[in-house]
Amino acid sequence: MAQMTLRERFWNRFTGKDVDMTPVGSTTTYGVVDLMKKCGHERPLADRDPVAMTELGIAGHKYAGFEWVKAMGWDITILSEAFGCELGPAQIDIQHFIKCHPYAEGIEKLEFPSDFLERGRFSVYKENYRLLKEKVGNKLIIFGHTEGAFTCAANLVGVEQFMRWCFKEPGKVEKTLEVTKEAAIAAANFAFDNGTDYFLFGEPTAGPALLSPRFFKKFVEPVEKEIVSRIKGPVVIHICGNTDPIIEMMCDTGVVGISIEEKTDMKKAVEIAHEKGVKVFGNVATATTLFQGTPEEAYKESIQALENGTDFLCPGCGIAPRSPLENIVQLKKARDDYFRPAG
Repeated sequence: MAQMTLRERFWNRFTGKDVDMTPVGSTTTYGVVDLMKKCGHERPLADRDPVAMTELGIAGHKYAGFEWVKAMGWDITILSEAFGCELGPAQIDIQHFIKCHPYAEGIEKLEFPSDFLERGRFSVYKENYRLLKEKVGNKLIIFGHTEGAFTCAANLVGVEQFMRWCFKEPGKVEKTLEVTKEAAIAAANFAFDNGTDYFLFGEPTAGPALLSPRFFKKFVEPVEKEIVSRIKGPVVIHICGNTDPIIEMMCDTGVVGISIEEKTDMKKAVEIAHEKGVKVFGNVATATTLFQGTPEEAYKESIQALENGTDFLCPGCGIAPRSPLENIVQLKKARDDYFRPAG
């Protein structure tokens, strides 16, 4: 098969057509210090300045070999910030984090504001998309990324309290999700209106480490289904940890792709997902291999993910800021070697 353009390779794989080789990239955050140094645009500026944000996004392609690029910055506090969560300050190697929960005392006044897309950093992201489309849009796929509705809801009221509500006050969970789902839909449609090719929801709070599969079925799956059905383009969902017990439900939300960590069985996930027409992204370990491991270990784990059938060779989660670039480039090196013709 003739070599494809990077847009063609991604899109063909995404839509179930033939490809010359597995696309390699990241579908989660890659605010990596080594990439900042290479491109000359560092955080915290790259969290709030559209030029710095754009250049760091492109640096993943230029210096790490990623075959598509990220819009909308380097953390997943975007919806929560627009609802009024105070954020902890970003530093070069620390992303924004949730500092307070504005609805911890009660959700009586929680509603979806009509000016939601004028709040927080949405004006920055609008310019970020314009710059990315101008610079790489005809060559590379661009994706946007926020926290999902469930994670946003937990941020607004506090994770522990939200988990307690799942057991004791399910009506409050549903009422909060009614509001945060509108935010998730608005943010994704904003991204499609501004030229994103696909959209990723990160749902770390919905993973089995925090939420039982029974509650995932009850609260998360139906709300994600509705969200996906009301969005203007293809959606991918990322959930941290060992998602073996919920892979089927993740696929049943209507998403085009799922993103999984190394704790999840890639072979089994691919088998389940492919039966449902869903693609799988992953799953080279970020906290261990890419951050603390050797280049040889990163290479070996990349080969393993390819052998296990990943559709898109990616880090399993957001890349830790101090991960060595030498480890990250092993993904592309392993992919190239894996598909190199024998002899």
